[in-house]
Amino acid sequence: MAVIGLDSMVVQREVLERIEIKGLRAGVFANILMSVAGWYAYSITNSEALLLDGNFSFIAAISTWVAILIVKMKHKKTHVFPFGRYFHESFFVFFKGLLILGVTIGALFQNAIKIIDYINGEKFQTLNPKPILYYSAVMGVICFILAFYYNKKNKELNGMSSILNVEGKTAMIDGFLSIAVGIALFLTTLVPAESQFSFLLYIGDAIVVLILALYLLGIPVKVIKEAFVEMGGGVIQDKAIKLDILNVLEHNLPPEFEMTAQYISKTGSGFFVVMYLNPNSEMVSVTKIDAVRRSILTKLRDKYHNVEVELVIGQEAT
Repeated sequence: MAVIGLDSMVVQREVLERIEIKGLRAGVFANILMSVAGWYAYSITNSEALLLDGNFSFIAAISTWVAILIVKMKHKKTHVFPFGRYFHESFFVFFKGLLILGVTIGALFQNAIKIIDYINGEKFQTLNPKPILYYSAVMGVICFILAFYYNKKNKELNGMSSILNVEGKTAMIDGFLSIAVGIALFLTTLVPAESQFSFLLYIGDAIVVLILALYLLGIPVKVIKEAFVEMGGGVIQDKAIKLDILNVLEHNLPPEFEMTAQYISKTGSGFFVVMYLNPNSEMVSVTKIDAVRRSILTKLRDKYHNVEVELVIGQEAT
């Protein structure tokens, strides 16, 4: 029976792995397409905002390809990593957050310098408005379709893929921002040359990038913080998942035991649960303790496929 259960779990993980990889491969293709489109649009419009958009898509393509490699190896257990290599997922999210933060800060400095140079009298080319609206509309639609596809694949995994989750959020944000930036840039090109706002014809894109970059700063910071907590072994940050797991623990704990504390951590798509129990009787068999652990583990694995459960008897959590 144990062998059959193990084989069934392996097959289930392989199915889930294929679903996750299929979603990520679509992301690689879409982001390569959008990065090339962003660079080409920059070459014909002189818009720094579109260059930033293309750079973001290129980073997304590379990081998503790396994510596929991580998905293929995360379940493998070794003597060094007996519970699997799920920390690779957290490291991926952490590293991607750093990349996005670096590009955002670079864009802030680059376009702040452009504005300063304009104030100091340097001349710049005006924007070419014709391709901007077409570009932003097409990129927005692609981003929304990609976000929907990521979320659809993650639902097939019961929402347990941290990689598909962060990729879906990123694609949705990118879609809204692509459309917003396109509209903003197009409007700046409609300013009359004799107007007091004629400076927007030359540095309107730089101003939009500054606003956009300042808005984006909080997103990679939050991603980095959450990934750092996971890599450091901190308690799970998702309150909904924590409450769901606690509900399973409380409803499947027999009356012979009292739970004095618990520790729930999440690393990538892997979960680790420790229950601190006090027996209500002086004598408790090892068989009974193991049966409790297996029962709770089985219940959790119905939804959280990569989870480990440990029981600590007669000891308070420190």
